[in-house]
Amino acid sequence: MSDFLAYELLPRILNMSIATSVVIVFVLAARLLLKKAPKVFSYALWSVVLFRLLCPFSIPTGFSLLALTDAPIRQTAAYTTQIQYVQPDLVHTEFPQVDLPVPGVNQAVNQSLPQGEEQLVADPLGWMTGMALMAVYSVLSMLRLRRWLVGAIPLRDNIYLADHIASPFVLGVLRPKIYLPSILSEEEQKYIILHEQYHIKRLDHLVKLLAFLALCIHWFNPLVWLSFFLAQKDMEMSCDEAVP
Repeated sequence: MSDFLAYELLPRILNMSIATSVVIVFVLAARLLLKKAPKVFSYALWSVVLFRLLCPFSIPTGFSLLALTDAPIRQTAAYTTQIQYVQPDLVHTEFPQVDLPVPGVNQAVNQSLPQGEEQLVADPLGWMTGMALMAVYSVLSMLRLRRWLVGAIPLRDNIYLADHIASPFVLGVLRPKIYLPSILSEEEQKYIILHEQYHIKRLDHLVKLLAFLALCIHWFNPLVWLSFFLAQKDMEMSCDEAVP
């Protein structure tokens, strides 16, 4: 298992994270240009980021944002490629090197990497520890949420009223339910129910799940955290615009 993490999974995750960071920078710039446009366009841009965070392969096309940065692309099959900023055997290479898409950074990063015997005994389990902590946090948050929902009262269909929640949300995967704070007035309920139903119609509850999975995998990348929060904001704002 340790060899698989060192030689296969971790270098691939690092390459995916670095490549996606380049895409995130482009999306942030495009998001500024679309500041006055409907938020659905900004929200749609994040789907490219999510795909790159979760899919280790790319399908060659006539145009690629990564090609603009002169990314080190390696052919892996007849119709797929991989970005390879990081050597596949980085963890247990005696004198590792990386090729980052940021001018002037390569030398500083390469000099900071462990060298020789120190590098040969490097252990990739630190990354797994971060993932495990994220998973534990997720489970504890879900258990706490379940306690808050004890005694929730059905309003109609898949809509419930709960006393111990501060804001509405959708919970569930195959049969998502809408939970509303019981203190809302009927007029507030009407608008919020439409808002949450639109989330379900657009499958935003599944997008949130995939986005959190990507965050767990790439927890070490601050740009992924920034993307996670901005994508959630654009999701909510685009939903507000869609509901009359």
